[in-house]
Amino acid sequence: MADSHSVNPSPTLPELEAALAKMVHERYFEAESDDEAELQALAAKDCEYLMTRIRCLELSLKAADDDLAWIGPAARSSPAQSLRRIKALCGRYPDLFSAVQAVAVTHPGVSREMLAMAVKQFRRDAEAYTQEDLVGLLTCVTNGALQAFEAVLRTRKGADRKAAALPWGKSTD
Repeated sequence: MADSHSVNPSPTLPELEAALAKMVHERYFEAESDDEAELQALAAKDCEYLMTRIRCLELSLKAADDDLAWIGPAARSSPAQSLRRIKALCGRYPDLFSAVQAVAVTHPGVSREMLAMAVKQFRRDAEAYTQEDLVGLLTCVTNGALQAFEAVLRTRKGADRKAAALPWGKSTD
């Protein structure tokens, strides 16, 4: 016998997005953008809409955390997708160096100029820098890491490893 209080599975992101679109269509049809619909919902204290919107955002962030295919070398993202990810990266790291490094490493197909604009937009501690400064920081992080990586590889590849002689005699004693 099924329990009347059994837990229903949580709705998926597409289901929540569809429910949100339906609410906008029914309640906020005069809104010209999603942002305007959110403002109207906030003013109307529409808890159902706002909770659905929050749940959509949570699931979107979780999906972004879970899905790493976008980092692959052949992956191509839309500018909106890249901006969303860069914003998340900038918010996740407490210091500018870590944020710039993460953005540079995860978005190699995006020009440094575009990355610099995005970092400047999403990091308060980057406001003091010009776009050229941020391009320089992105270049420094990328080139410096690559040069250090290659230097370590050279020392490992190029070093001849000779067997050490046993100073105390042969091992057959």
